[in-house]
Amino acid sequence: MRIVIVTADEQRRVVLPDPARPGDVFDVEEAGSARFLLTRVEQPPQPVRLERKNGYLVALTDHVITQEATRRALDEFP
Repeated sequence: MRIVIVTADEQRRVVLPDPARPGDVFDVEEAGSARFLLTRVEQPPQPVRLERKNGYLVALTDHVITQEATRRALDEFP
């Protein structure tokens, strides 16, 4: 176990040492008086990503969405 001391800035931000990466999400648990336990939360891969194409924001996915599946989804709306 490695002990690292970090200092919070004026906006209560801290810089974590490696292997923490930008975008990592942590669960923060208060572990007693003035102690905090950070646990990295594994995020599931995003099933859809958004990109701009020809001026429009479109959703891209790794699987094919058929016209029939689209029709069923639209039929669920009033």
